[in-house]
Amino acid sequence: MVTLVASLGTSPMVVTETIDELKKRGTTVDRVIVLTTKNPRVEASYYALALDFKWNYENVELKKVELPFDDIKSQKDHDEFVRIAKEVIKKEMDAGREVVVSVAGGRKTMGVGIYKAGLEVGVKEFYHVIAEEVAGTSDFLKNLMTYDLKSIYEGKMEAPESLKKLITWEMHRPDLTIHLIRV
Repeated sequence: MVTLVASLGTSPMVVTETIDELKKRGTTVDRVIVLTTKNPRVEASYYALALDFKWNYENVELKKVELPFDDIKSQKDHDEFVRIAKEVIKKEMDAGREVVVSVAGGRKTMGVGIYKAGLEVGVKEFYHVIAEEVAGTSDFLKNLMTYDLKSIYEGKMEAPESLKKLITWEMHRPDLTIHLIRV
């Protein structure tokens, strides 16, 4: 019973890369909780992740905790993020679950904030993930935004094969060398 708690920005693959790399090290994650802002680009990222979980991680539960702002723009936002992250992590630990934290997703302040929250409640394992070959930006998010991902996820419309291929490729790229770093 291992929960991965992660902040999520516009690169959902940091979550799947972390799950896959932890599994290689003998840790099987069966629940993932992502903390997201209300930003439309982050929402697209979340639904891409949720669809990938439907298609490729059927034994892993995905939960979303939406933060009450569209971006972290102030000290107040950051402090609220840390409070919420701490609450989420503590709830999992109080339920007897092992918690590991990813600091890779979202704004840098989110990585620092989720690290701080985890330390304050006794988390022992924190990870960052790096894809060695990625340089520059990709059109992944731009391409995702052309689909109604929420409706597809909710089953209101069928996922085009092109979307399935796009998400599966970007979330599980065999051409990348992934480094999971314990911080």
